Amino acid sequence: MASQIEKDSTGSLRGGNLAPNEIIITPGQNYRDMTSDETKAHIAWLKESIKAEGVKNPIDVIYSDGKWYLAPGGGECRLTAAKLAQKEGWKGLVPCFQVKGDEAYLLKKSILGNTGLPPSLLDLGKALQQLVDWKLPMEEILHCVPPSITTDPSKAIRVARKALELNAAPLAVKEAVQKGVDGVKISPARAVAEAKRNPLTAAENLKTAAAKAKEKGQPEVKREKGEGKALKARKSQENSIAECLRLADALADVAVDMTLDREEVIACAEKYNEARNR
Repeated sequence: MASQIEKDSTGSLRGGNLAPNEIIITPGQNYRDMTSDETKAHIAWLKESIKAEGVKNPIDVIYSDGKWYLAPGGGECRLTAAKLAQKEGWKGLVPCFQVKGDEAYLLKKSILGNTGLPPSLLDLGKALQQLVDWKLPMEEILHCVPPSITTDPSKAIRVARKALELNAAPLAVKEAVQKGVDGVKISPARAVAEAKRNPLTAAENLKTAAAKAKEKGQPEVKREKGEGKALKARKSQENSIAECLRLADALADVAVDMTLDREEVIACAEKYNEARNR
């Protein structure tokens, strides 16, 4: 099937339908780990879907020096799957749309446009750090979380912060999250907590935690649970009540000592002390 190129009203190319082998993928431009088992499985699923129904969602491309290039974050999983399907005899075309803009704009667009396989926290952290390096305002970066992860603005900010913290962790810590330790998974939350506690010993602490988890038959090292919000609120309330009672006792003692023309105050204070001593 021949490629179908479309032009806008000025005669400029705007995309169209292209054969997969006509679109060049620039190595390393995708923030997603394309070698992970999860990504490979996703691409394999996409390949079978494309062979049966074609590419449903257009990919973003850039036209430069007479060639078509996949735009940063423009749909590498879909295009890779289409290329694999083409090698297996699929003869369809890939719908494409030419995009323009600087790298930061295109990366942000690709993150927010992700509705397929959610990026890992490691992948997201790598992408957000690129936006930091390109001087995008932090307030804007903290809202760059794809809808495939969450559509809750408050949660998105927490996820973005955690992703940036994980990206800043030592390499050994990130590798522990990516590959696990001796067959035991390391949760991103636990990795971030250890790195924040002490980045120099974080990797060793995760190894120790993984060894203990393996002994117990646990498949993953998770963040250590602290006091929950409800328990903290109850303790705070109890402390407040205790403090109020302590102050009331002190005031009652003072009132009892002020015997001059204070009969009513003295009577109330004495009754209060009686009640407190029951």
